[in-house]
Amino acid sequence: MTTWIAVLVAGLGSYAFRMGPLLLGNRLRLSERSQDILRHAGMGGIAALLASSILGFGPQGGAGAIVAVLVAVVAAGLVAWRGRSMTVVVLAGSALYAVIWLGVSLAS
Repeated sequence: MTTWIAVLVAGLGSYAFRMGPLLLGNRLRLSERSQDILRHAGMGGIAALLASSILGFGPQGGAGAIVAVLVAVVAAGLVAWRGRSMTVVVLAGSALYAVIWLGVSLAS
């Protein structure tokens, strides 16, 4: 029973969140700071997921996996800082991770 309540609450919340801008229209004005925060919230969420996945490597991945992840994250951060799209950032980080991880794996 509690699962159905959770599903209904999540559905109603999602519906209200999506209908809010349509119903409020031009009556709702956000400050410039609020608009900036909302504009970058998606990237912040992705960065948080990335950071939490890096922390989860631990000893089972070995030192090679940790080095590959750290180098790939730094490289992807530099690509993002240069203003590239999210697709280019993800592809650059993933390709660099794969190359380094493969090199470390073959060296061992």
